[in-house]
Amino acid sequence: MTERRKRLIEVAFPLEEVSAHSRREKNVRYGHISTLHIWWARRPLAACRAFIYESLIDDPEDDREREDLLKEVADLASWDAVRKPDLVVRTKANGGSGLTGRQLLERARQRILACNGGKPPRLLDPFAGGGAIPLEALRLGCEVEASDLNPVAVLILKGTVEYPQKYGRPLAEQVEQKHKGDRDSIAGVNGEVPGYIRDADAAAASSAFARDAGDGPLARAYGENPLATDVRYWGNWMLERARGELALFYPPDPDGSVTVAYLWSRTVPCPNCGAEMPLIRQYWLARKDKKKVALKPVIDRESRRVGFEVVEGENVTGDPTQATTSRGDTLCLLCRQVVKAAYVREAGWQGKIGAVLTSVVLEARGAGGKRYRADIPEDTDVFERASARLVELEAQNKADFPLVPDEPIPYDPRKIDVELYGLDQWGKLFNQRQLLAITTLARLVGEAHTQMLASGLDTEYARGAATYLGFAVDRLAAQGSTLCRWDNTGESIMNTYARQALPMVWDYAEVNPLSGATGDFRSGLEWIRAFLDPWMPTSGMERILVSRRDARFLGDSNAEAVITDPPYYDSINYADHADFFYVWLKRSIGSFQSDLTLLPLTPKKDEIVMNVYADGRAAEREGREIARERYVDGMGSAFLSMRHALDSEGIGAVVFAHTDADAWATMIGGLLRAQLIPDASWPIDTELENKVSRLGSARLSTSVWMACAPRLEGAEEAFLGDVLSEMRPVIRERLLYFWSKSIRGADFFISAIGPALSIFGRHRRVLKPDGDEVTVREFLDLVRRESTQVALEQVLSGADLGVVDSLTRHYVTWVWSYSRAPLDAGETIALCLATGADYGDAVRPGSIAVEVKEKSKKMVKLRTIRERATKDEDLGIGSGARVTPLIDQLQHAAYLWGQNRPDQLTAYRASLGETRWTATRTLGQAVAECLPEGDEDRRLINGLLGSNIMAAAARAPVQAAAAATRAAARAARAGAPLPGFEAEEDGDG
Repeated sequence: MTERRKRLIEVAFPLEEVSAHSRREKNVRYGHISTLHIWWARRPLAACRAFIYESLIDDPEDDREREDLLKEVADLASWDAVRKPDLVVRTKANGGSGLTGRQLLERARQRILACNGGKPPRLLDPFAGGGAIPLEALRLGCEVEASDLNPVAVLILKGTVEYPQKYGRPLAEQVEQKHKGDRDSIAGVNGEVPGYIRDADAAAASSAFARDAGDGPLARAYGENPLATDVRYWGNWMLERARGELALFYPPDPDGSVTVAYLWSRTVPCPNCGAEMPLIRQYWLARKDKKKVALKPVIDRESRRVGFEVVEGENVTGDPTQATTSRGDTLCLLCRQVVKAAYVREAGWQGKIGAVLTSVVLEARGAGGKRYRADIPEDTDVFERASARLVELEAQNKADFPLVPDEPIPYDPRKIDVELYGLDQWGKLFNQRQLLAITTLARLVGEAHTQMLASGLDTEYARGAATYLGFAVDRLAAQGSTLCRWDNTGESIMNTYARQALPMVWDYAEVNPLSGATGDFRSGLEWIRAFLDPWMPTSGMERILVSRRDARFLGDSNAEAVITDPPYYDSINYADHADFFYVWLKRSIGSFQSDLTLLPLTPKKDEIVMNVYADGRAAEREGREIARERYVDGMGSAFLSMRHALDSEGIGAVVFAHTDADAWATMIGGLLRAQLIPDASWPIDTELENKVSRLGSARLSTSVWMACAPRLEGAEEAFLGDVLSEMRPVIRERLLYFWSKSIRGADFFISAIGPALSIFGRHRRVLKPDGDEVTVREFLDLVRRESTQVALEQVLSGADLGVVDSLTRHYVTWVWSYSRAPLDAGETIALCLATGADYGDAVRPGSIAVEVKEKSKKMVKLRTIRERATKDEDLGIGSGARVTPLIDQLQHAAYLWGQNRPDQLTAYRASLGETRWTATRTLGQAVAECLPEGDEDRRLINGLLGSNIMAAAARAPVQAAAAATRAAARAARAGAPLPGFEAEEDGDG
């Protein structure tokens, strides 16, 4: 059997360009997949498109051809190639392909066919989630199998790839395909524009001549994209009927201004004076350069009540960022009693958390801008009438389940802390008027579907079109819960899932779903339509199969590619959060999507995530190990199933991103068990800089995309020493390349795993000298050690620092990788192993780090210079018993500068000697660059570096220092260890 040609993804990838397009995509909204329906941790379409394309085409034999092809891949990854297909993405003069988006896509489809025997390749994604990978595979002309265990994900997949592929095409094309026997179900009524569309055009026409002049705008739009047009038509049909039922509960102000939102504060009774205490984080309503509006509490001591007035401009006094509540601790404005968060939680479980209306956001038609007023008695009266109406509807409800969702919210104090305050059912996340609006619109989805069928639409088509109406209700639920904050800088309503969690919100915004402004039903509908129109279908009727399926049991698909983005260990418990939407989908589309809405809640037992709380509070007592074993077994079985579904010459690919070594160990263990070995690994930067540079934040900006191939038959065992000899130059070459592409910090270490695994995984087993097998966790420790060596050489710029002690290596590696973020004890120990530091030395009293407890978990955080100096009078002073770490000397010098003690600093410099002082300066420059903006230690070190005392070090003999630096740099390039970075013995014989 001849060896298959390498795919382009296994040889080269336009990493910088694709990363840039992926980051840019985070700011894209209109027409993007993310606007269809919330799903968590979707991969950027740019990265998916480029990676899939390269995975399906051969690597050119000619270097020039490869270079030109990489330009096409980079340009095709651009969002402009998708949304502006007739424009040149990037000219040749600017280093691009000089092609339009349409040309790029057509060339990509043709090349994929040519490299796969003239047939569309089959791509399988068993963890398809929000649909990014299947969507881009379909765009590139593949046949696609997309599946997920979660029914919400499956419905999103249908809305993302299945229904648009079938029904987003021009109506005439669908009719022709039906005549050829390529399909049974089509849009329209017997292949014609429905009568209700023509009636709508006629009603909108301004004259009889216009009505007789041919197709109106809606009919023409229907001909181009029936699905998008029907979603808009029936969504507006729902809205007008909802307006008839709900408008009296959202009345305009006497001057005609429309209510945009009602702003509320939760309350608890004061245990001291009995008054209802508002729980408010801050008083700002609008906080812009030219617009300052805030709440001001008005205390009525006679009635023991706190009200609010709205103040503007110069009348805003004090500090509106400081209100009554911080982290659950609350101040009573009447008696000044402070109650702790535990009291508030207990009040929640006793049903004593209430709410008070604080103000109303208004918008005058045609005037532009928002204004604010305090609440008035009529506002409360209207709300009470809405509450009474909800009670009436609950009594009239004849469905199989309650009108208001009473399904339980899962226990997960890490990510869903609303349950800690007694909000233990999904319906409790909404106030009565919100529930009235959402339940009304959910009912109207079913009525719209019934009307579609009565109008003559095909059954399958009507099911698809009406599903998007259910998505619109889900969007309203996400914009209309009591977990939505008011954004006072943008003057808009923040989504329930502003982040991937459900934290308790004390002061919330209630949207008016009929307002025609921020967060209302129509705007949600328009975001959905923007995704559907224009739809970019493939050139033919490539097969798309969407199903609810367990990734552990895929069967034999003979797929040319299996590319997937599996759950990231314990990052997100998808099923728990999907229930927020599932309970509403049951009530909106359950009547015609019954096969996906029959379960009481989304399945959790078989979900492959590391969920300590999968079995409720009992699981927390059992500990992490049981949950970890469940994840390891599940992921291992899924990868094995993927291997069996893959064609013998196919390519597999896995996307993964996590800072926890245990998470990587479980994922790698699953790959090795399935005998899927990475041939190439690409760390694609997918996060905006402002999201990864927050002070004290430990997070990745890249996700690692690994292209895998089945391990060769007959793979043998190998000893660790031989494997290390093969692994080291590969790690070094790849890491230096990634460094040149600006991969830094924790991402740098993670990016080393794929290249190392490509060597390690080739062997059936890797053995230590004593014959014991090297575990995956031990492999990761070795990778970290090797990558730390490369990283420190780059961070310290090849400077000759002499012998750099292990504690200094540990500190530099920590701040370079994680900034100031605390690490769990296990990760800190792993870092110690990589840097040669002793964990006990790192956390001893007065040393660089300290152990702390965070939510019953042992964490380790770095001490600041000030903390160290005030606790250790001998910081940086040698005792003779141990070598003083260089980091201690740097921090002591910086502390002396910060205390304005120039004489002591001069004497300290003299005690160290010029060689050590120069090393301190070089270390200070490296550390200052690693610490985040605004950090106090960075300020102190930069101050020291800029001082006259430190500057004197720069006047040391220049020629000798330069020669030493050049020699060190040459040694680094040659692969030899720098002074102070000498390799330790491996102990492998």
